[in-house]
Amino acid sequence: MYDEFMEPTEAEKQKTLNQLVNAVNRSYQPTHSAMWRGFLIGIAGGLGTTLGVAIVLSLIGFLVRELGGLPVIGAWFSDVGAIIPKR
Repeated sequence: MYDEFMEPTEAEKQKTLNQLVNAVNRSYQPTHSAMWRGFLIGIAGGLGTTLGVAIVLSLIGFLVRELGGLPVIGAWFSDVGAIIPKR
């Protein structure tokens, strides 16, 4: 914009002031638009997280199935099933 040793011109000062005024005006938007934007961001984040977890878990399940399963966990579940009393 200007050299640090030179005094800014009036046009540069006015441009900087206009940028500041525009930034302040944008920060005073109506509350409902900010709430709506926050709601949509939350929905998108939750949906993205859910889809990401579903993809990762399905990949892990696919790999476990292809590698022959986990016999240690299967034996543990059968032991737990034998310990829990049946009604």
